[in-house]
Amino acid sequence: MSAERAALQSSDPREHSASKRGEDTGRLIAHREENRPHVCFVSLGIYPILIGSTTIESAGGAELQQAVLAKMLTGDGYRVSVLTADHGQPDLVIRDGIEIHRVPAPGTRGVPGLRFISPHMSDVVKGLDRIDPDIVYFRVAGFRAAAVAWYARTRGKRFVYSCASDREFEGRQVSMLPRRDELLFRAAVRAADGVLVQNLRQADSLRTHFSRPAELAPNCYAEAAAPRSRFPGDVLWVGTFKPVKRPELFIELARRLPALRFVMVGGPDHPNDPDQIYFESMREAARGVPNLEFVGFVPVIRVGAYFDRASFLVNTSDSEGFPNTFLQAWIRGIPTLSFVRPEVTPGETGTLPCGDMNDLANQLAHLACDATAWQHASDACYKHFSNVHSVDAALGGYRRFFGNLMDSPRFRREAARRGAQR
Repeated sequence: MSAERAALQSSDPREHSASKRGEDTGRLIAHREENRPHVCFVSLGIYPILIGSTTIESAGGAELQQAVLAKMLTGDGYRVSVLTADHGQPDLVIRDGIEIHRVPAPGTRGVPGLRFISPHMSDVVKGLDRIDPDIVYFRVAGFRAAAVAWYARTRGKRFVYSCASDREFEGRQVSMLPRRDELLFRAAVRAADGVLVQNLRQADSLRTHFSRPAELAPNCYAEAAAPRSRFPGDVLWVGTFKPVKRPELFIELARRLPALRFVMVGGPDHPNDPDQIYFESMREAARGVPNLEFVGFVPVIRVGAYFDRASFLVNTSDSEGFPNTFLQAWIRGIPTLSFVRPEVTPGETGTLPCGDMNDLANQLAHLACDATAWQHASDACYKHFSNVHSVDAALGGYRRFFGNLMDSPRFRREAARRGAQR
C-alpha cells in the first residue's frame, strides 16, 4: 500500500477544534511539501462526510468525491482547507489533517431579494479572505461559483471549477437552475483558470457550449479493507431519491426477477423534496415487492456494509457525471449495470452498459446464474478501477494540473505584483 493511500484511508475518530490546533498543525507542517500549493475546497455540504457523521443526513456524491480528493492531497503534502456550512461545529475543526472552516448560518441577515449576494455570496468571500489559499476548488453548478471566481480574480488566486454532472454544460438550462443562478454559474465557468471534467462527454460539452478546453480528472476512491465481492449476493441500488435517478426502474427490475434479492439504499432529496412526497411514493411502491428491501438513508460511513453483501450494482439514472457508487462497487469487484457509460478513455468503461430495461433485466439474469461470467465481469471492473480510479492512478494528474496552474505566467506576474505592494 502506498503512503498516499495509507494517508487517505485514515480513520482517526477524533475531531479537533481551534483550541487543539497547535499540536496537529506542527505535525501537518512537518509533512507538507514546500512546493505544494494551499488548496481550499468550497463545499457547503461536505462537513458530515468529512467527520464521518451518522446523525446529519447528507450523502451527496460531489461532497464524497471532494472529501476523497482532500484527503488524497493532504496525504501528498498539500495544505488543504475546506469552507463549509454551519452544522454547529467550532469555527475551525481539523480532521485527518484538513482544516475545516465554518461559514456562519445566514439566518435572516440581509435584504430580502438580495440575500443571494449578502450573506450567501459575501460570506464565502469573507471566509476565503480569512483562509487565504493559493487555489480555490468548487464543484456543482450554482450561483456561489461566481463568488469564488470573483474572489480568485480580485485576489490574484487560482480558481478551479470541477464538473459534477453531464447536464451542467449542456444547452441553456444548466442543471435546472433558476435563470439568475445559471447566468452567474456560466460567468464563473468562463472565469475559471481550469475546468476539471469526469468523462469525455463533459469535455465535449464544455468545448461546444463554452469554447474552452477541459482537464480530464477521473474520480478516485479509496476505502480501507474493502473486501472482494462474492457470488451470489444482493442486487444493490444506492442514491438520492429524485426523478433523474429513476428509482422506479429498479423497483420494476425487482418485480421482473423475483428469484433475486434486491436492496435500495438512499434518502430523500431534501432541497427539492422537502416534504418527502417523492421519497415516500417510492417507499410505498417498494412495499409491494417481496424480494426488495427498502433501507432508506444510510450515512456514508456505514454504506459500505451494503456493498459488502452485494454481487451487483444497478444504476438507473438517465444522466450522471461519474457516480461514486461505481467506484464503491468496483473497488470490491462488483459488476455494475447502467444506462450511462462514463468514459475516461474512448471505448473504455468499468460498467456493463444497458440499452433499455429489457437489456438490463436480461444481462442481470444471465450474470446471476453464471458464476464464470460473473467472475469475468468482477475481475474486469476491479482491474479498471485499479488502473484508472485508484488514488495512486489519479494523484499524478492532480500534481501536474495544480503545478501548471501555479506556474502560469499570469499567476507569476500577479504574485510579483502582490509582493511589491507588500
